[in-house]
Amino acid sequence: MIRIRDFVARRGEFEVRIQELNLQGGRNFLIGRNGTGKTTLLNSIAGLINSSGTVEIGGIDINALPPERRRIGLIPQDLLLFGRMSVNDNLRMSVRYGRGDIEIYKEIVAEMHLEPLMKKRANEISLGQAQRVAIARAIISKPLALLMDEPFSFQDEIARLGLISLIDELSAKYGFDYLYATHNSRDLENGFSNLISIDNGRVIETVDTVEKIEHFRTLALLDYKNLVTLDGHNYLLDERALDFNDREGNEYGIIGIDSGRYVRFKIDGNYFFASVTNVPKGKYLKLNIDRAREIQY
Repeated sequence: MIRIRDFVARRGEFEVRIQELNLQGGRNFLIGRNGTGKTTLLNSIAGLINSSGTVEIGGIDINALPPERRRIGLIPQDLLLFGRMSVNDNLRMSVRYGRGDIEIYKEIVAEMHLEPLMKKRANEISLGQAQRVAIARAIISKPLALLMDEPFSFQDEIARLGLISLIDELSAKYGFDYLYATHNSRDLENGFSNLISIDNGRVIETVDTVEKIEHFRTLALLDYKNLVTLDGHNYLLDERALDFNDREGNEYGIIGIDSGRYVRFKIDGNYFFASVTNVPKGKYLKLNIDRAREIQY
């Protein structure tokens, strides 16, 4: 469990302020546009930016502790791998200088298929491979919580969802919670315990299912859960606005999220979602915008 109260962190003139945030469950996603405070919040929890207030992880207030005693695994956007060191030496640092365990090290190397990279220097591998190494190094350190700042930005969509699923498994196996910052709503497709929407340094909303989303100040959510933007107008779709047939329209697929089903379809290169009660028949989808409800953003 991650609990934050009366929290204030400042980076220059920018401020993140959270009155209270309680995250029950281990799979937590922080979503928001670039520049809304995601990185500042994660770095503050890790102790890299001074902050006031309470930050509890597993019932322990870590905010008064120095960074090295917080047992936080942080994967920043620049990864912080040692480029001239081998992948093996980067991973073993968590064992030599931290709380890492050699058996966990062996398991993670196998689980994440890192064997072919072990002798290579970190500056010789691809960015996608470097992200996998950074994640492995953080997990080997046996963190209480893993903080990830857009960790899979160089992975394609299929690889990204596969890695998120792997982290789900590893968090359950090794007993850590994670907080995953992203501006890509596709990262949510495997489900979550909590979705925290942040804008301008403030938490706008925290939900545990997509059905509960009410606020869309986070632009990353505009293509998520029944919202479509066409010709500069935002529409909230219901089943009356969707026709299914075999001859015309947009191809769609059915995705199960939480306890509901969603139609996922593509218009002009953009993906959208709309909830449905029953699995529709037919191959194509046609939108009836006159039946949809226009919303102002």
